[in-house]
Amino acid sequence: MKKKLVVYLAGLLTVLGLGFGQAQFSDVPAGHWAKEAVERIAACGLITGFPDGTFRGNTNLTRYQAALIFQRLLNEIQQGGECVKADGKGLSEEDLTAIRNAVQELAAELAALGVRVSALEDNAASKDDIARLEAAIEELKAMKAEPAAGMDEAALADLADRVEAASVAADTALAQAQVLAERLDAVEGDVAALKTQVEADADSIRALNELAVLLNQDVLSLQDRVTALEKQLGDVDFESFANREDVSAIQEFATALRSDLVRLSDRVSALDTRVGALDQRLTAVEGTRPTLTGSLSATYGYATNTGGNFDIDRLFPNNALSSGTGADDVSGNRIRNAFGRGDFNQTYTYGGASLSFGLKPTGGTISEVSLGLSADLVNSGAARTLALNSASVKGSLSGQAFSVTYNNDDSTFSFNPYLFNNSTVGDLITTRGFVATLDAKAFPLAPKFTVVAGEGIDSTSVPAASRVWGSDPTYGGLRAELNLLGITTGLSYAENRGNRSAFGVDYKGSLFGLVNLEGAYVASTPFAFTPDFSNQLVTDQAFYTKIGVKLGILEANFNYRAIDPQYNNGQAGLSSASSYYFFGLGGNGEAPYGANNIGFGFDGKLTLSFLNNIEARVFYDNSADFATRSQTADTLSLGVTVPLFAGFSLNGFYNNTNVNGGQVSAVAGTQSGLNGNYNFYVYNNLDARWSSGWGVKLVHSGRASNALVPNLDLNLWYQSFAGPDAGTDILASAGYNLKLGFISLNPIVRYHSFADAAGGNTNLSTNALKYGIGVSTDPLGIPLKPSLEGAFVQQSITETPPGSNSSSEQYWRVGLNLNEFLATGSVFKVGYARYNATNVVSPNPVGGAPARGFGNFPLSLTTDRVFNYPGEVRFPWNLTTGFGTNSGSVTGLYLEWKYGNLTMAAASATLANGSGATVSNGTGFKISYEVKF
Repeated sequence: MKKKLVVYLAGLLTVLGLGFGQAQFSDVPAGHWAKEAVERIAACGLITGFPDGTFRGNTNLTRYQAALIFQRLLNEIQQGGECVKADGKGLSEEDLTAIRNAVQELAAELAALGVRVSALEDNAASKDDIARLEAAIEELKAMKAEPAAGMDEAALADLADRVEAASVAADTALAQAQVLAERLDAVEGDVAALKTQVEADADSIRALNELAVLLNQDVLSLQDRVTALEKQLGDVDFESFANREDVSAIQEFATALRSDLVRLSDRVSALDTRVGALDQRLTAVEGTRPTLTGSLSATYGYATNTGGNFDIDRLFPNNALSSGTGADDVSGNRIRNAFGRGDFNQTYTYGGASLSFGLKPTGGTISEVSLGLSADLVNSGAARTLALNSASVKGSLSGQAFSVTYNNDDSTFSFNPYLFNNSTVGDLITTRGFVATLDAKAFPLAPKFTVVAGEGIDSTSVPAASRVWGSDPTYGGLRAELNLLGITTGLSYAENRGNRSAFGVDYKGSLFGLVNLEGAYVASTPFAFTPDFSNQLVTDQAFYTKIGVKLGILEANFNYRAIDPQYNNGQAGLSSASSYYFFGLGGNGEAPYGANNIGFGFDGKLTLSFLNNIEARVFYDNSADFATRSQTADTLSLGVTVPLFAGFSLNGFYNNTNVNGGQVSAVAGTQSGLNGNYNFYVYNNLDARWSSGWGVKLVHSGRASNALVPNLDLNLWYQSFAGPDAGTDILASAGYNLKLGFISLNPIVRYHSFADAAGGNTNLSTNALKYGIGVSTDPLGIPLKPSLEGAFVQQSITETPPGSNSSSEQYWRVGLNLNEFLATGSVFKVGYARYNATNVVSPNPVGGAPARGFGNFPLSLTTDRVFNYPGEVRFPWNLTTGFGTNSGSVTGLYLEWKYGNLTMAAASATLANGSGATVSNGTGFKISYEVKF
C-alpha cells in the first residue's frame, strides 16, 4: 500500500507542477537532482520553506510538518483547485479515492509505529547501561575460550551482555533496597521526636516517597527486561551455538534473579505501606499545628504646655500626637471627639508586648482555640507580668456549634435594645467577663442559647446618678433565641447583683416575607424585689413595636412605644450603650426611643416609578410624658421629591408641630414627652420634620449619572418657619471636585441668611458667608516624589440691625510630603497651619482663647461653622448657642516621618488670645516602633 501511495503521490506532484511558476530557494542549487520536484510542490503551496528563504532539504521532517503537508494536499484535492488539474484534466475519482485510502492506512501505520518508537524510547538503555555493556563485551573479547563448533559468537556475546546488565541492575536495586531498609529502620524511631520535628521529618518522608516511586520504576523495568530475556532464551536454539550446561546455568541465574526481584518488590510494597502510615500520622500532627502571632512595641515621647492644654487636631487632622476620641479630658465623664480634647498634656512612653496563640485541632469536639496576651514592659510601677486580654474556644458538640469567649476589658453582648445592650462600651465602662453560645439544632425548634457572666465597672468620673452598674459589679444573664415563621424571638434574663434584675422578650424578622416586625418588652426591678407589673414605681417597663409593610409602590411603617423614665442612660436595662456615653458624638445610643415617652407614629412613602420615581412622604408622631401622661406633642410632615433633569431634583415640604396644644417653630427635645435626644428638629433633616412651616429645595447632585456638571454639588433652599420663632431661612451653597492634570482642587462657597419675623423676642437675624478651597497634588515623578497639599477657609457671621454682633473663623494649612524619602516606603511630612477666631464659643477655653473645638468642618457645605459655634445645628434663629466671647489663634508646625512600622513625630504650637498675646506654648515629640511576627 505504501508503494502504491508513493506512485500516486508522484503522479499527483507531477500534475501539480504543470502550468505554475516555480518558487526559488537559496539552498537548492541549479542542477540538483530534486530541484524540479521542490519547485513544483512549493509553487502549489504544499511547502512554503523557512522565513529566511531556505528549503533545508537535509533537515528531518517532523510529524507536525508532514501533517501540515498532507492537510494542504487534501484540501487542494477536495476543492478541485488548479493544482490538481493538467491540461483541463485532473485526477480521476478512482485515483483520488485510492490516495485517500492510502493516506488513511499510512496514518494508521504511522500511529502504530509511533507507539512502538515510544516504547523503544522508554526502554532505551541509559549511558551507564551502555558503558557496562561495552565493558562486558571487552571482557568477553579478552577471554581465551573459543566458542564451540556451530555456535553463533555474536549471539552468545549479546546474551552474555544482557545477563550481565540484568545482574548489574539487580545488584543496584538490592543495594538501594538495603539503603532504603536502613532508612526505614531509622524512621521507625521515637514518634514523640517526630512530632517535635514536623518540618524536618516532612522533608524526609517526602524523600522516602520519591525514592519508593523511583524504586518501583526500577523494579518494573527489571521485570520487563527479565521477561524479555526469558522469552528470547525460550525462542533460541541453544544447541546451534551453546551446550546444554551453558543454557541450564543461564536459566538458573534468571530464575534466581526473578526470585530476588520478587522479594525486593515485596519489601518495596511493605515500605510503601509504612510510609503511607507515617504520612497519615504526619498529617494529623500538622492538622493541630499551633499558630503564634504577636507584636513588640516601644514608644517614647511627651507633650507638654506652658500655660494650659489645647488641641492640635484643628491644625493637623490625623496627626500622630493626637489624644484621639475618648473621655472628656476636663470633666472625664463623657465621650468627646478628638477636636474637643487637649493634646499637650500626654506621656507617650510605653513598651509592651502582645501575643496571640491559636490552635485548630482536628477530629474532636474543639475546632479552634485562641488566646490574646499582653504585657506592660516599661511604665514605672506596672507589674511586669503577662496579662490575659482575651480567649476563645469554638467547636461542635454532636453537630451543634458552640463558642466561649473571654475579654478582660470590653466584653460585648446585647440581648435587646433595652436589656443588657453593651455592644459598644467605650472607655468609660469596663465589662470583664465571658460570653458563651450554643446553636442547639438538636433541640425542638432549634434554639440558640447565650450565657454571659462577668463584672461591669463605671468610671469614677461618671456621676453616680448616671451609672449603670451597682457597687457590686457582678453581672450574669441567659438568653434563648429561636426562629418561628421567619421571626427571630428571644427570651432573656439579666441581673446585676445587689442592683437590678430584669427579663425581656424581643422579636425581629419578616412574617411570610410580607410584614416586617420588630419589638421588645423589658421588665426591670430593684434586685431581690418581686415584680409588680401594675406598679411602675416597683417594676420599670419598656415596650416598643414596629410594623412595616411594602406593597409595590407603597411603603408604610407604624410604631408604638412606652418607655419608663428609669431607662434613661440605660440604667433600668443594664445597658451601657446609651445616649449618655455618646454625648458630643452625635449619637443617641442604640435604643430606638428615648426614656419617659409613650406614643405612636406613622412613616409612609409612595414611589411613582411610572412618573420618573417621584416620591411622596407622610410622617406623623404623637407622644406624651410616660409618668404623668400630661405633656403631649404631635407633629405632621408632608414631603415630595421630584427628579427633574441632568442631576437636578426639587424637594417641597410642609410641617406642623404642637407641644401641649400650642404650635412651636421647632422642637428642642427638652420638652417632656419628646424622646429627649430622639425626636427633635435638626437643621437640614428630611423634610424639616419636627418643625412648623414650609419650604422648597433645589438640588444638583454631582454624583448623579446624568449630572449636568459631574462632581458639582449645588443647593438652593428656602424655608419659612411658623410659630413663636417665625422667620425665613435662605441657603445657597456649591462645592466642586476638580482634577487638572496632577492637581486636585475642591472649592466651596456657602451663603446662609435668617430673617426673624416674630419680633419682640431675642432671636437673631444673621447673614453667614463661608468660602474656601482645598488643594493637593499627585506625587511628582522626580527624586523624593514630592507632593503638596493645603487648604484655606474663611467664615464670618454678622448679625443684622438692630443687632451688631459678629464672629469669624479663618483656617489655612500648607504641607509638603516627600513620598519616597531616602528609600521606598519612607514618607516625610512637614506642615504649617494657623487657626484664628473671634467671638466664638469654645469648650474649655484657656485665657479666653479657643483652646478646643466642637467638630471638624473646614470645607463642609453642611454647616456655617469651621470648628466652633456659632453655627446652626438645630435652629437657625439662635445659631445653636448665640455669639460667644472667645477670641484668639492657634499656630503650629508639625513634622512626621514614617518608615514601615517606625513613626517619628514632633510639633510646636502656640495658643494666643484675641490681642495676640501668647497664652500657652505646646511642644510634643513621639517616636514609636512596632515589630509584628
